Amino acid sequence: MKTSSRLSLTLVALGAAFVLTAAPASAAEKKTKVKEREGTYTNSNGKSGAFEGKATREKGKKTREGSVTNQDGETTTRKSERTWDKETGTGAHSRTTTGPEGKTATVNSTSQKNEDGTLGTTGTRTGFNGKTQTFENTTTKTENGRTSTGTVTNAAGKTATTSSSVTHENGATNKTQTVTGPEGKTSERVVASKKNEDGSVTRTIQVTAPDGTVSTRTETIAVTKP
Repeated sequence: MKTSSRLSLTLVALGAAFVLTAAPASAAEKKTKVKEREGTYTNSNGKSGAFEGKATREKGKKTREGSVTNQDGETTTRKSERTWDKETGTGAHSRTTTGPEGKTATVNSTSQKNEDGTLGTTGTRTGFNGKTQTFENTTTKTENGRTSTGTVTNAAGKTATTSSSVTHENGATNKTQTVTGPEGKTSERVVASKKNEDGSVTRTIQVTAPDGTVSTRTETIAVTKP
């Protein structure tokens, strides 16, 4: 498997680890709360590994840090910080991911709550290849999740449109993301997650490429240290 594909699978597991390390405190609480997790993951492509993560939450700020080591002993780390000022309706987010070879990818963004209740976000993403994208999106809360629409402009100046939706129902979370390129071709990624009775999480990821090719894989994330 190519290094980029292998790293992509690791990042998916790392993202899941961050979900599992989320602290249950509300943003309004003044007391700092820390949550730590360790666990393992496996997927239907024969990949596996272990993760660890830590989430710290205090009033107006949440930080996360964690790492994933795959079956080949390659480790990817991620650190993020999110701040929010309830009075002004503004926030900021930063994230740095460091791959096994020491290369980094970053995301930096700022958000503003609009008068109609939606949230506008603008920012930049710099990949492991050093190329930077700019993005903007507007997010709307729904009864059981949220929807978002926006654009992404790459380093060459070409712009794609994006849309996503997240729903939470009956103990399951479904996330759909679509990207339509400047030539009108669309790709889609659907992730269905559900927590099992034993506390593990099963995720099914289906990706539809612009040419219509569909690939599907499943993965299970199990927490060994709550």
